[in-house]
Amino acid sequence: MKKIVITVLLACFGFQSFFGQEQLSLSLKKDSDKTVNETEHFYLMEITNNANKSIEFSISTENVTCENVSAQKQVALKQNTLNKQKSNTAKSMSVGAGETLEFYVKISRPKNTKLNTWNCSEVKAISKTGKSLSNPIIIKSLIPDPKSFN
Repeated sequence: MKKIVITVLLACFGFQSFFGQEQLSLSLKKDSDKTVNETEHFYLMEITNNANKSIEFSISTENVTCENVSAQKQVALKQNTLNKQKSNTAKSMSVGAGETLEFYVKISRPKNTKLNTWNCSEVKAISKTGKSLSNPIIIKSLIPDPKSFN
């Protein structure tokens, strides 16, 4: 009886570790090299396929609530997903087993955006059905007041 219980527990832990892992690993490879007062920023992202088969996905980018920032100090910005050449909007992507793919996330703000505020943009890979396939990455942006610069 003891062996059966131990075997069942080990099987449960094995399934949990296998299914608990994300199929795709998302990371920020290069931060924007522009100053904070610029209206557009490009972030080089990298996604790695941890599965043993090719995966088709799209990148979801959306405004989310910033932790430790009051709601009055937060604004929505526009996010776009671009290919490695920054030329096209990347809709659907595919990455082979064990392979890595690079792409850009462009975050821009309209001219009438409230100054001295923050934005948090969440980036993650999702399936055609909307299921999350990767870890989320949060990009936090400051919209500075130019009068504050010396």
